[in-house]
Formats: sequence, structure tokens, C-alpha cells
Amino acid sequence: MLKFKQILITVVGYLVLLSQFNLVTSKTIIWDLGDTLFTTSKFKFARDIGFSYFIKYAVLDFKNPDIQPLIFDILDKINPTTENPMEVAADNAGRPLPIIMDKWLAGIISDQELIQSVNDFLGHLDRRKYFVSSYQKELVQKTLAAMFNPKVLADATEPIKAGIALLRDCHAAKNSDGTPKNSLFVLSNWDEASFTLVKQKYAHIFDTYFQQVVISGNIGLIKPQKAVYEYVINTYELDRSDCIFIDDQYLNTLAAQTVGISTLHLCHGNYDAIRKILTTMAVL
Repeated sequence: MLKFKQILITVVGYLVLLSQFNLVTSKTIIWDLGDTLFTTSKFKFARDIGFSYFIKYAVLDFKNPDIQPLIFDILDKINPTTENPMEVAADNAGRPLPIIMDKWLAGIISDQELIQSVNDFLGHLDRRKYFVSSYQKELVQKTLAAMFNPKVLADATEPIKAGIALLRDCHAAKNSDGTPKNSLFVLSNWDEASFTLVKQKYAHIFDTYFQQVVISGNIGLIKPQKAVYEYVINTYELDRSDCIFIDDQYLNTLAAQTVGISTLHLCHGNYDAIRKILTTMAVL
């Protein structure tokens, strides 16, 4: 009977230790930035282009001022897209970006080189009567110039309140012994020049919350290339089984899963859903 009690006490002791161990968790949460923690103000971007150009195009040409399809058509013609769609970046609607934009995001070409290529090609298109009017040509020129201007991009970039609130709570979460539950990383498709300005502008966010920041423009790789996830894992010696990747692009989350990283897809800005899952995972 005494021996049984000793065994029981030992087992109970191990169970207590195990329960305490399970309360001390450590996760690496890898965050996307664009449309996850930051967004582009359409108003500020249009202001920097010039509202008058949109008005003239809409009123005098009777055209929809949303010219993104036209912009992408032009950029696709500069560098025809031949890569696997799973290996190229996408916009916030999930549409593959023109390959020249992928090269810019990866730091393969600079914003100055890209703008020079764009301006040369616009001249070629103008000679071929591509534009329906001078108003359309002006709006396209102004829009493309703004798209690849680091100062304009940084000026139009704003934090998403709900995203930053979730980030803050992940940073504040503690284990039972008072140690931080989470390490926070950034993995984002962003050109180096404009991101440098954004990081300066929002230094209080980047300096306070993140242990490491990985930007496509600094490493020559872009999501959803599998190599970009392997780069983060290997460079910082992370245990992929302890990593959680949060991104608004479904293809990016699929690619991360193929290298063994758990993922959360931020769908339609539903931060409450992400928060509930993180709470269930004991991250919060």
C-alpha cells in the first residue's frame, strides 16, 4: 500500500510538472505587412497623383477612373509574365502582379530603372496610338510615376488599427513564468526604398514589436516563392513547427504550408477570427 502511494505521489508530481511545462510556450509569429498591418490610403495616393487627372478622364472621356486593369496591361507588356502563377506575387484582390513589379519588389531592379523602362515604353505606346485620349495618357503617366515613387508610397501608407491592436496583444502575451509567449517577425513583399521610409515613419511600431524584419527587396526573393520561407527559417534558425504565418494572400499561406509552417489566412480583414484562433492555440 505504501509503495502504491509513493508511485501515485510520483505520478501526480510528474503531471504537475507537465502541466506547468505546457503553460510555458514559445511561438514565432511571422506577419505580412500590406493589407495585414498596413494599408495604402486611396485618398492620399489619388491626391498625390492629382484629383484633376481622374476628373478629366472620367468626365471628358466618359471612362471609369479605375485604371488598374489598364496599368497592369501596360506593365505586362513591358515584361510578359511567363512564370508559374504560384511563384509570382499578387495584388490585394489575388491577381498576379506583372513580372516587372515582381522584379522591383525583389530588388532585382530599382525604382529608377523601372520608371525609366515605363517611360520608354509609354513613348512606344503613344506612337502606336495606344491611348484613347491625351487625358488617359496623362493619368496613366502620373499613376505609374506615383506607384514607384518611394516618397508617395510611404506617405500613403497607414497602419490598420485592428491589425496593430492584435499585434500589440501578441507582443504583450506572457507565459505563467512571466516570459514572453511570442517572438514577432515580419515577412513582406515590399521594395527597399519605400519600406525604408515607412519604417522610419512608423519606427514606434517596428522598434517596439518586432525581433526581425525581412523584406523582399532586401533578399531578392518574394512570396509565394518557397525559398523565401526557407530563408527566414534557416537564417534565424527557427523551428518551423513553432511558427505561425499570418497573411491576407491565400497563395502565400499555401506556400508557407508546403515548408511546414502553420498559417492563418486573414480573409476580408476579419481580425476577430484570427484573434479567436490564436486564443485557442494559447498564443494569446
